[in-house]
Amino acid sequence: MPNHTFKRWTADDIAKLKNLAQKQPRQVIAAELGRSPSATAVKAHQLGLSLKVPGKDVENPERAT
Repeated sequence: MPNHTFKRWTADDIAKLKNLAQKQPRQVIAAELGRSPSATAVKAHQLGLSLKVPGKDVENPERAT
């Protein structure tokens, strides 16, 4: 059975997430925080933050401005 341990979000983690939101892709932010991209997205949603990077077209990267 997998060992599910959960890392609590600290004030520093949240500050870093807020600072990196809309500047870096979700995967980069997650790596910086030592968390999964899904956990990062859930926390961002709870905080009302968008993780979309302006000017990046995720569906069609070749069309990004």
